Amino acid sequence: MNTFPAGIAWPVRLAPFFIAPQSLAPVPDRFERFAMQFNGLARTAKGMRLAFPARLVRPFSYSRPPLRDPDRPRASSPRARARRRRDARGFTLPELLAVVVLIGILAAAASPSFVNGMRDRRVNRTAMEISGIYRLARYQAIGRGTAVLVRWTASTGDFQVRQAQVQGTVAGSLISQSCGSVANWMDPTTTTPVTTFGTTGIELAAVELRDPTAPAGAVQAEADVCFTPRGRTYVRYNFGAQFVPLLGALRVNVTNSGTGLLRSVFVPPNGVARLGL
Repeated sequence: MNTFPAGIAWPVRLAPFFIAPQSLAPVPDRFERFAMQFNGLARTAKGMRLAFPARLVRPFSYSRPPLRDPDRPRASSPRARARRRRDARGFTLPELLAVVVLIGILAAAASPSFVNGMRDRRVNRTAMEISGIYRLARYQAIGRGTAVLVRWTASTGDFQVRQAQVQGTVAGSLISQSCGSVANWMDPTTTTPVTTFGTTGIELAAVELRDPTAPAGAVQAEADVCFTPRGRTYVRYNFGAQFVPLLGALRVNVTNSGTGLLRSVFVPPNGVARLGL
């Protein structure tokens, strides 16, 4: 029968297990067995490291294959490689000859229209040059304060622009020449050349000057159109005749003798030449 008080009964009963030496005997045996198992596992792991000295490659954690290098050529079947070589080859000799023949046919068909277009452009440019000659003479007469002449000679096909020299007096005043005060417009002592435009060297361009008479005007072999400093326009169709005021529009026709294209330059009484549409 237990004679210990109720408060200290259980500690007294358990004291032999913590104090008695025989109660601690099984503990070292369990630690020794654990140590032996741990040493055995360590020796096993060491043997595995000696058997596999290289580093093991970790496999992919997913089933997707690695990305392909874009610079690496893709493997294909022999039939696909043969088709690729056939598609990548150059042109054959029959194909090149067919292309050359087609280009020659197209060039031969388009060459007449191309040549005619080039000639029409030359005619247009000639008409614009003639219109510019008359405009230049008028502006120079007004700007310089002296008469300026444009002479057309059909035999040579030239438009000559000459300017009357301004004469001085002893007192120092200046006298501007008019169209009728110059006796000879080709005299270098009284006139000076400004510019000359020749039409004989222009291919297939036929130039003619017609007077303002109705209906189409008569073709003139020679004509002088003179502009005064006041902007008036005089004309004569004979180099030895007197100048008369221009009444009506004098016309210069430039015709392409190959295609029949006609461009006309009109010189009205005010002297402002224009190209007909």
